This record gives sequence, structure tokens and C-alpha cells, in this order.
Amino acid sequence: MSLLAPLFLLGLLAAALPWWLHRLSASDPPKHDFGSSRFLEASPSTSSKKRRTRYWLLLALRTLFLALLCLLFAQPVLEKLNITGAASVRHVLLLDTSLSQNLDGRWQRSIKIANDVLDAAAGNDEAVVIAASDRFIQAETDRSIESARAQLGTISPGNSRLDYGRIASAVTSTVTDSDLDVHLHVISDAQASALPERFTSLAVDKIQQMKVYSSAADDDANVSVTGKLEHAADGIAEIVAIVNNYGDDATRTLQVKSKGQVLATTSITLAANSNRVHRFDKLDVSNADDRLEISISPGDQLATDDSWQLPLPGSDRTQITVVVANTESSLSATYLTAAIESDPRFSTRLIEADRFTANDGGTLVMVPDASVLSDRASNRLRQYIDDGGNVFMAVGQQPHSADTISLLGMKSPAASSSSVVNQASGNLNETGNSIGNEVGFIDATHQSTDDLVNNWRAISVLRHLPLQKKVTDRRIIDLTNGDPLLMEKRMGSGKLLLLATALNTSWTNLPVESVFVAFVLQSIDYLAGDTTGVSYRSTGEAISIAPGSQLLNPNGETMRDLSKISERATITLSEPGIYTVRNSAGARPVSVNSDVRESDITIIDNTTLQNWQEMATNPAVSNQNSQTSTSNRRGFWIWLLPLLLVIALLESLYSHNHLWIRREA
Repeated sequence: MSLLAPLFLLGLLAAALPWWLHRLSASDPPKHDFGSSRFLEASPSTSSKKRRTRYWLLLALRTLFLALLCLLFAQPVLEKLNITGAASVRHVLLLDTSLSQNLDGRWQRSIKIANDVLDAAAGNDEAVVIAASDRFIQAETDRSIESARAQLGTISPGNSRLDYGRIASAVTSTVTDSDLDVHLHVISDAQASALPERFTSLAVDKIQQMKVYSSAADDDANVSVTGKLEHAADGIAEIVAIVNNYGDDATRTLQVKSKGQVLATTSITLAANSNRVHRFDKLDVSNADDRLEISISPGDQLATDDSWQLPLPGSDRTQITVVVANTESSLSATYLTAAIESDPRFSTRLIEADRFTANDGGTLVMVPDASVLSDRASNRLRQYIDDGGNVFMAVGQQPHSADTISLLGMKSPAASSSSVVNQASGNLNETGNSIGNEVGFIDATHQSTDDLVNNWRAISVLRHLPLQKKVTDRRIIDLTNGDPLLMEKRMGSGKLLLLATALNTSWTNLPVESVFVAFVLQSIDYLAGDTTGVSYRSTGEAISIAPGSQLLNPNGETMRDLSKISERATITLSEPGIYTVRNSAGARPVSVNSDVRESDITIIDNTTLQNWQEMATNPAVSNQNSQTSTSNRRGFWIWLLPLLLVIALLESLYSHNHLWIRREA
């Protein structure tokens, strides 16, 4: 037991007060009158009184009341005791099991570090082992040092990525289920690419100590390859390969293979810590199967990123519906269709606005110029979106119909091309020299703008329509004057991705900038999801499989139980390769490769590493730990309070009924 405010015990000195009062409460002897005494001579008299304490029970009640009152203010608490008396510290060993730990020597060094930590622990300490990559798996142990040491032999690195920003949530359960001090040991290769966007995400609360151990070596090196299929038609393909070197100068042989046969090969020289881009033009793929492999040789210890899998699409492309004024197409439609068809997955189908029906839309409709929509076409598009369809739309530069104005959400009912916001005069040419309103805010987390933030900074907008943003709308890109340039509107069960300018160089330089093609393709992937073309994923990611669909792994084996085929399933893609999603509509390949961020073995600088470790012992965290320690105490003042009230009641009743009452003679 301990006291939170022991100074209040000085009040126990007041317990002497009842005793002193009881000593003074001795009764005077009764006086008896007798015959006239006026003839008696007064004489001095002396008397003595024997002081003695009376009413011992009452004195005891009063003294006990004062003592309990002082104890109540002193706030006695009971510490939660460890009955076994065995443990004093819980060591949480978080081992990085991501792809980069497969690099030569790193995993062996990580295991040695973990064993050294366990060797340094006291015999009565606890230990918890967590394997960390795309998932955080806590080993099933009895939390003894010996059991944790045995678990180290059952863990090995995989193919996924580790994000340090998720560590805090991963160790929460190891902190909240115990009253012991927690020491967190992060054993990793300290990859800079694993850091989260916000440094504050690294903070781990409610621990008393944290240390990051690096298993990286100064001479570590890695070479990786990625690739992209630029075009494939009539047995001819164009492939771009990017070889990244993280280390000293190196030479590699770059190959494109299919069915084990080499289709093309070249030798490249890599400078230290650099990359090389090589294009394979007019590659004959007429005898290739449905997948290609780009590889480098000789390989290194990190073999997974020495090859890159590419699906080879069949002759049938996914058609994207484009709503236009007429099938002869306008300049804005030309820009949009060219961007769509630059991807070998897609082709376009032009439909006149007044002939559009919901059956023509499929899962995605693109409108390069909203000003061509009549009231009838706008209402059909609205109904299409309400029913779950997704639409990309640019506002256009001509006057709009009343229902189109409502669909776009313009600020003024009279909005038309005459009410556009003019930022500058003149037209933008392909050199983009004219100066207009620049791009301000960009939501980098939206899939349509992901990895394109810097490219959007080159966009100028001379004119745009002032759109009204509702609470349910999501702003993706704003201009520097605060007006939205790109926003997402939720309507019914569908989505409308709305661009507030026209796809015309008299309004903006967007259609002639390189970001336009990437933006259009990413918008298609976002709006259509996994229902069109090839899906590209990284190992460790999860894919949602719709009811009635089956997922085949790279070896062609089914990954779903047939008894649950009618349910939606979420499956983790743990191995690289070409997966296949099969349903009644046919087969769709899913290309899965290692996360490129795992190939970058650049380590965290010492300053950042030190700041991360110090976050666990800063004043805010220490204060929180103090509060946590206080919560492990149990105050029993609540038991004293009713006892105090009972004693006060007994004292009152006793003094009322049993005290001797002196009366005047």
C-alpha cells in the first residue's frame, strides 16, 4: 500500500483533541443546601478534583473518526502485485520479414541481433516475437525467453513490403494486456523507403523504451528490373525495361523471355546508384504465350526482383464508351480517345449523346465535352450513375442545357460558356507558354492523381467553370484561387469524376502535357476497378474477388473453395506471377510483382533514426506512461467513506443517549 498525499497524515495529531476534552468533562459534585449559614464565618477552603477520562467508547469513536478522515485525504492506494513475482519487463521483438531481408546476410544478422537481445534480458523477463511485413503476426509463445528463442527459428522473410508507420498499431495488444514495462526492439534493415509519409506515424505510445537495430551492411548492393508493355498488336510488341542499381558500378544482361525462350537480349552498363531505361521495339511475340518475363542476369541474392512478369493481352481489347456530339468526333474527343487507346488494354467506342442508353455504358462512360449533352442525354447519364455506373466528364466550352447545368453542379443556374472564369487572354499552344491559373491543392491519395503530383504542377488553366462543391463531394485538385479543377461527386450508387475545364488548348494545356495520358488511364483504373483489362498488383496486396469468380494462381491452381464461390472473397497475393480471374465474362490476368520500394536498399539516415527512437521517451510519452502506471494502482478510499459515515452515525447516537446531563440545582 502507498499514499498519494501522505502530508495529510499530520492531521492525526488532532486525535489528541477528543482525549483532552474528555479529561475536562469531569462532573462537578452536587450541592446540598442546609440551615441558615449566615452566622457562620466564611473561611478559605481548598479542594482538589481527580481528573479521569470518562466515556471510553465515545472517545474511541471520535478518535477513530479523525484518524480515518486523515487517511481518506491521504488517498491510500494498493499496487497491483505480480503474484508470481517472476517478470519485470516485457521485451517485444519486432522482426522485419519483408522482401529486402532476403539480401545476402541480412536475415542472419537480424536473428543474431534478436538472440543478443534475449541473452541480455533478465531471467524473469517476458518476451514476445512479432513477424512484420504486409501483416504483423505475433508468434504463439508462453512469453518466456526460451520460447521466444525457439520461435526465431520458425520465422523467415517473405516477398512483401513493410511500412514502419503500421508498427504502432501492431504492438498495441502487447502493451494493453500487461502491467509490465514494455521495451520494443525493432530489428530491421532500416530501409528509408519503408518510412511513412508523416513522421508522427512512427510514434509508439505506452512503451518505456524503444530501440531500432539495423541489419544492413555498408557494402550491400542490389540490382532490380521493372517493365511496361507499351503496345502489343499483330504479333508485335513494344516493351520498356527499367534497370535500377543500388550499389557500385555493374554490368547486366537484360532479356525478354516467353515459355523459356529468349525473345530479345542486350547488355547494359550501370553506373553506381543509377538506373537505365531500355526500349525493345518491334519485338516479335507471335510465338509467345499469354505472358512475358523481363529478367536480368547474373542475378543476386535478392532474386525476386531480378525478373518482372508482364501479361500479353489477347486480340480483344476492353471497349470504353465515349459519348460525343457525333461520331466524327471533336478535338476534345480526339485527345481523350488517343489517351485511352495508348494502352493496349483498351479500345474506344463512340456513341452520339442523344442515342446513349444505360445498356451502352457498361461499367464506365467518358464524356470529353459535357456541352454536347441535351437534357435527355443528361438525364440518362444521371440515371446511369444513380444505378451504379461511373462517368468521367470534362465540362466543355459551349453553352450547356439546363439539366446538364444541374448535373455539373454549376454555381449559377445561368452558367454557360459565357460565365467562365477567365484567367488570361490568348490560347495555349503545345509549348505551354501562356500563363494562366496554376494548380494549387492536390489530393495525392486519390488513385487518379497518385504519383502524378509533380506533373500536375506544370498545368495552366486559362478558363474554367465555377462549380459548386457539396459536402458529399471530394475535391481532388484545386486551382490557386480556390476553385475546384477536378472533383468527385457521389450520386446514388455511382461516381462522377468531373474536370472543370475543357479538353481544348484554348482553355488549358492539359491535353498536350504528358500527365494527361497517365491521368486518363489511372482514372479508368479507378472508375472501372478490376473489371477492365489487366490488373497490376504488388506482392502482399489483397484482391477482392466478386461472387461467381474464381482466382487461379500462377501455376493455374484454384485459390477459392467451390462451396464458397457465390460469396465475395478477399485473397492476399503472396507470390509474384500472373494470376487469372475467371468468371462468366471470360478471363482477366492479374500481374503481381515485387514492390519496387523493397528493391531500394537505401537506409535511413542517422538523424532520422535517432529522432524516431527518441519519440518513445519524449515528455509527452513519458507523461502518458506515468498516467498508465497510475492506472495500475487501485485506490480503496471508496471503502473508507462508508465506514467513516457509519462511525459518525454511531458517535452521534451514543453521545445523544448516554452522556450524563448536568442540570442546575
